[in-house]
Amino acid sequence: MSLRPIASLAYVLLIVAAIASLYFVYLLKPTSAEATAFFGIWLLLPYLILAAILAFNTRAAIDLANLVVTLFVVVGGLLFLVVVIFLRPDPQGGIAVFFTPMYQGVAMAVLIPLSRWIFAKRSA
Repeated sequence: MSLRPIASLAYVLLIVAAIASLYFVYLLKPTSAEATAFFGIWLLLPYLILAAILAFNTRAAIDLANLVVTLFVVVGGLLFLVVVIFLRPDPQGGIAVFFTPMYQGVAMAVLIPLSRWIFAKRSA
């Protein structure tokens, strides 16, 4: 199985985002190993879903649409974490970190059909 170049770029983005998310969990210093594992898995969930979407995509025509969605979800999620953890830290920051994958899920639910529709319309 050979990867297409655009799909490969999307996988690289997902790997970088996963490493950055795990580093953010490390910086948050959860109180127990269970909390660390929970937050790590929870923050990786949107990236695992995007990786599954990329893996099950068999049409090269929608690779660019998947890359755009991946880019928006990755950048949006990481920027949100940077703002919550570094730029505007407060005691409720943990709650905001908890909601990050949910926001990314909503973004995926909106952007995946929208981007595929736009790229299908553009190529038709």
